[in-house]
Amino acid sequence: MNRKLALIVAAIVLPGGFIALLGAMFFKALSRTERGRKVVALAQKRVARLQSLGSAPSGEKEVA
Repeated sequence: MNRKLALIVAAIVLPGGFIALLGAMFFKALSRTERGRKVVALAQKRVARLQSLGSAPSGEKEVA
């Protein structure tokens, strides 16, 4: 119980903490079901694909 209270207080104090807390609660609830685990796995695959595309050289020169 003390840990939950500390997380809520930290979420209120830190900028963006409340949104992060809600996201963590949503992710935890989503990962409890079979369908939710499938959704999370698909999202992880798509994020990995986007990260690999973003790190590839684009062929354009960077302007300083």
